[in-house]
Amino acid sequence: MIDLVKTKFANLEPEQLSEIKNLEEKLDVTLIAYDLSEIEGQTQQGYNSDVINPL
Repeated sequence: MIDLVKTKFANLEPEQLSEIKNLEEKLDVTLIAYDLSEIEGQTQQGYNSDVINPL
């Protein structure tokens, strides 16, 4: 299991990236990683408006 909330995408191991890819294929979706720390303060909630269910 990968704790994506606390793991920076760039620091993921190849096995973890493979798990993510398998999940994407199983669900037929594309997961997108956001660095929410860079956009802090852009909105009142602290996340970009195009992020769906950020919490």
